Amino acid sequence: MTTAASRRRAAARNKPLDDTSRRTGASRPAMWRVMEIHKIIRAGRFPNCTTLAAEIEVSSKTVQRDISFMRDQLGLPLEYHVTKHGYHYTQEVHEFPMLQLSRNDLVALFLARHALDPLRGTRLERMLSESFSKIAEACPGEVSIAWHELDEAFSVKASGVLAADVALFGDLLDSVRGCVEVSFDYRKLTADQPERRTVRPHHVGQIEHGWYLIAFDPARGAMRTFALQRISNLEMGRAKFEREAGFDARIHLGGGFGVWSYEGTEERKHEVHVRFEGYAARVVAERQWHPTQAIRKLQPDGSVIEFQADLSGLEEITRWVLSWGSRAKVLGPPELEERVRTELAGMCGACQ
Repeated sequence: MTTAASRRRAAARNKPLDDTSRRTGASRPAMWRVMEIHKIIRAGRFPNCTTLAAEIEVSSKTVQRDISFMRDQLGLPLEYHVTKHGYHYTQEVHEFPMLQLSRNDLVALFLARHALDPLRGTRLERMLSESFSKIAEACPGEVSIAWHELDEAFSVKASGVLAADVALFGDLLDSVRGCVEVSFDYRKLTADQPERRTVRPHHVGQIEHGWYLIAFDPARGAMRTFALQRISNLEMGRAKFEREAGFDARIHLGGGFGVWSYEGTEERKHEVHVRFEGYAARVVAERQWHPTQAIRKLQPDGSVIEFQADLSGLEEITRWVLSWGSRAKVLGPPELEERVRTELAGMCGACQ
């Protein structure tokens, strides 16, 4: 039997939403709204609360709350443009800070990264690494993960993670997030003994399958990069510091070909040209090795290519070229040709 009350409830369910009920925002999840607002603002349309409310079908008050959340809680460079009567980003926003990850979350990422070693070179590794990278991008100011895909023809022997490595990683994250100076013993590759360093950590990142700390070294007046494996006797200091204005880990490393930074030499660019053939041509063409790279096919089937990139230094590109053996030939600059020739001569001499 249908009662009057049930008929009223059915009528209410089938009644079209009026303008007020449609704009309550009840059917629009908060993160969905924030992402929509982000996309509209990033497109350079200078929307205001009224136009945003109409486009995503919520109230103007809801939009205003979302704008405040994006600016105050997510730290996005969001401001209102008086002349254009709308919101805009005052600087480029590359990654959207979707998640606020805790220290434990980031340590878990560190462990998960190493747990993937046995899978490297498989489709599963590629799928998982992409997922973990998206999570890591939620906190670009603290940690970054940049996994490079490997062909299935290659494999990497799995290695364990020591408890000391995990503790060191966690302590460095605390110093980055809290802007606290740290001191540690650091042994450079060319040094016989470790040296005590006091630095201001800015970023912890996974680069070329290794973990590194990027920190400002007051004694040297510049940013320096430290391999976590060569850090020992870490001590958390008490002195707080302000992050260097405009610091960006990608820009800091952008002049080199890997983990090396060539800060202060940005004006001296080396236009590198390397010819690859066979399997090396295919692998090199498949990947993004450097932001400035360009690939030119010298054979229609891609079996021979020319790789070009603009670099501030040649140390790491020298090792990279040598790693491809006879499949790579340096076309320029002359300095890179000489470096490769010298290394090859030294290798041959060592075998005699």
